[in-house]
Amino acid sequence: MHIIEHEEGRVLYLHYGLWSEPNDTLWTAQERSTEVLLSRLPPAPAAILDVGIGLGTTLGWLTVKGYSAFGITPDEHQIEMVRQKYEGVPVRRAAFETLDAEGRTFDAILFQESSQYIDSEALFAKAATLAPRVLVLDEFALEPLEEEGALRSRAGFLAAAERHGFTITEEVDYSKEAAPTMDYFTDLIPSYRDRLIADLGITSQQVDELVVSGAKYRQRYANGIYGYRLFSLLRKEDPCSGMPSSSPLSP
Repeated sequence: MHIIEHEEGRVLYLHYGLWSEPNDTLWTAQERSTEVLLSRLPPAPAAILDVGIGLGTTLGWLTVKGYSAFGITPDEHQIEMVRQKYEGVPVRRAAFETLDAEGRTFDAILFQESSQYIDSEALFAKAATLAPRVLVLDEFALEPLEEEGALRSRAGFLAAAERHGFTITEEVDYSKEAAPTMDYFTDLIPSYRDRLIADLGITSQQVDELVVSGAKYRQRYANGIYGYRLFSLLRKEDPCSGMPSSSPLSP
């Protein structure tokens, strides 16, 4: 957020952008990423659960467009920021795996770079009780990688989905379009060295390590080890059929 605020003048999203034009800014690339995901939604006033709300920009958009949207995050700081920025938008501090939905179900669940922080088995076990459709835009390891901190595997994610009755209706590879986001930050970090040291209290060595780590991460995209995918998944049989989905969830 630190670099984005200084470069772009505002921070609306925390996720990757999808770059397609030479004059793209980070913000336009991030907007394109969100539009790709939201274009797969059923029409308003469908009930949507936004998991991992970030700064709340997507949740605010859903509400304005007439969706019955609800957002969750385990981060109290994000909850406070969203409530200040989008008064009345329904949000709750909660982890998806342990969310008490109070008997409510949804038409779709959105995971925009939030699925990677949730165990895949727990994610689909919970999703199966809440909605017939799951939309995911996120990073995955495309090859086996036994390393601490490595991304979870695409294969393991989809195997968990299948075990809980979800099938893929669409998969789109956006790795090429997402990768320039890494270049954006890796190229800028050295020029922000002094500011990062002063404002964040990190050392010059840590700044160097950020650059090296970013380059290594970017190379995994170039080598096809990591990738950025859109998944639309549909549950074969909806166990939630006949359950109420329009009643509000208490914040």
